[in-house]
Amino acid sequence: MKKINIEFREDCDQQDINVIITSAKMDDEVRELMMRISDPFDGRLMVFDDKGTAIILPVDKIISISSDNRKLKVIADNGTYELRSSLQDIEQKLRSPSFFKISRYEIINLSKVKKFDFSISGSLRIEMENGVETWASRRNISEIKKRLMRKDKDQ
Repeated sequence: MKKINIEFREDCDQQDINVIITSAKMDDEVRELMMRISDPFDGRLMVFDDKGTAIILPVDKIISISSDNRKLKVIADNGTYELRSSLQDIEQKLRSPSFFKISRYEIINLSKVKKFDFSISGSLRIEMENGVETWASRRNISEIKKRLMRKDKDQ
């Protein structure tokens, strides 16, 4: 992890808050920092348990989000929840490099992946840390491979 230096400059003529990030290159760590600074959800989503109680869930606890009969099912480290939004809206809000849409119906947290199995011809089986298996659609496999290659280079 890179060291982050923060500096404050007072400017009486300034109405808004301007944040400038300077780094040797734009990588996943810089993107993550930018997302966290600009994220109005502050890295959290409001989800609902099986009794309909609203819960604030940190996005880093999310394993996957999938569409299930027009409802969004959120699988997290500590249970399963419902999300009252569309998958497209959530995809826009989860601009973290950790999240990736693997099919029309599912977004996964790449940091919660245990294993990628590319051995099946033309398919990609993904095993999550919690033991759940899911499959990426064929059209997304090449983008997933590119993303994994970029992540290896950034580390």
